[in-house]
Amino acid sequence: MFLGEDHARNERRTWIVIAITATTMVLEIAAGTLYGSMALVADGWHMSTHAAAMLIAALAYLFARRHARNPRFTFGTGKLGDLAGFASASCSPSSRC
Repeated sequence: MFLGEDHARNERRTWIVIAITATTMVLEIAAGTLYGSMALVADGWHMSTHAAAMLIAALAYLFARRHARNPRFTFGTGKLGDLAGFASASCSPSSRC
């Protein structure tokens, strides 16, 4: 297995951060809509891009763990995190891919 020694801990923490980000996003959009604040609504939608980028990383953790012993991955699945980091950082809505 080619996963990092703290793979499970890091995966768990990533899911926690996604939950916090998504909760904040929903609260900002709801409060902005309720109180007529375009700034809160805009920031809430902006938070959704962060949650989506972190979701890519969390799904890479999940996929790497589930396929860690798959012989089709000759050098293991540990590099999926690198690919997820590249994809979530280089192709976020605020960048120009």
